[in-house]
Amino acid sequence: MPSRQLTLPRLPKSLPTRRPQNAAPVAGIRIGATHVSVAVAAPASGPLAPRIAASAPLPAGAVKNGEVVDAVAVAQALRQAVAGHSGLGKQARIGVGCQKVAVRVIDLPPVQREEDVVAAVRMLAKERIPTAADNALIDYRLLPDGVTENGQPQKRALVVAARRELVDGHVAAVRAAGLDPVGVDLLAFGLSRTVRPSAATLLLDLDGVTTLAISGRDDCRFVRTIPAGIGTVAEDLAQRTGGDVAAVEAALLGDRSGVDYEQDEEGPAIARTIRAIASTVRTSIDFHVEQEDGTAPETCVISGPLAALPGVAALLHETLGLPVESAGALSGGADPVALGLSVEEVR
Repeated sequence: MPSRQLTLPRLPKSLPTRRPQNAAPVAGIRIGATHVSVAVAAPASGPLAPRIAASAPLPAGAVKNGEVVDAVAVAQALRQAVAGHSGLGKQARIGVGCQKVAVRVIDLPPVQREEDVVAAVRMLAKERIPTAADNALIDYRLLPDGVTENGQPQKRALVVAARRELVDGHVAAVRAAGLDPVGVDLLAFGLSRTVRPSAATLLLDLDGVTTLAISGRDDCRFVRTIPAGIGTVAEDLAQRTGGDVAAVEAALLGDRSGVDYEQDEEGPAIARTIRAIASTVRTSIDFHVEQEDGTAPETCVISGPLAALPGVAALLHETLGLPVESAGALSGGADPVALGLSVEEVR
């Protein structure tokens, strides 16, 4: 497919560069489980603010577990979202995030030439990252040198590996909508750019799947995907009430025309999913701190359709023991992931 020429862009540092006033805009595109979202950041310094923000609903099943299942439906929703927004342009940067994407910090051998670094990254990625075993897009960014047990400098790289069919599906949908994909990035990195944390921060994007990232002032180096989200709540509730999963998911988002259960039955189902997600989050934080010598997060920022449901923020505060804030408060009404995807990072 034509999208095989695309690669994951360079990975982010802490501060976004802003598009010059006369540069062509790049739209950040988030293809979620329930909606597509598009945003373009205003070309100004300081925190990101949207110049354009739009979204459109997706039919049930068009996106499953972070993968595009129905490219035609996704393209139609994207066309609906961008319709009427003059000055949007055609260029787009797409966010991906699911279990077919992996992020790892890898120690490299002491090589000097750039071509040797590239070869070493690809060889070690295929050895150590299951996602990168074959048919994957791989990109990396060198990190500051660490130190070996013998006190010698240790070259390290932050490596991203994404299954090619995942990227191809997203790219095909965006192209079918009449847009030109100029990059594929991680949802977690887009959210990190919008939040711009000054200290170690837990980022949770609660969509069809949950993207977990720990980001700080200097970088976003820990990213994991948890296979649970708003669809998990809908499946749980549908099983207990005898309802249709798609209708139950629509009810969770505000359209109760297809269900006949009482709304107070939703709370326990939401709580069960959030507590299960929180358990995995705690384990992931412990791994990051103990095995990767990382920094424990001081606060939590959440986004995504599940994050907007009643009681979710309070449950996460209770189960994680961290202050919880909505990323929506930082994005000026735009989807915070899409907004962050619309800007590049300082090299």
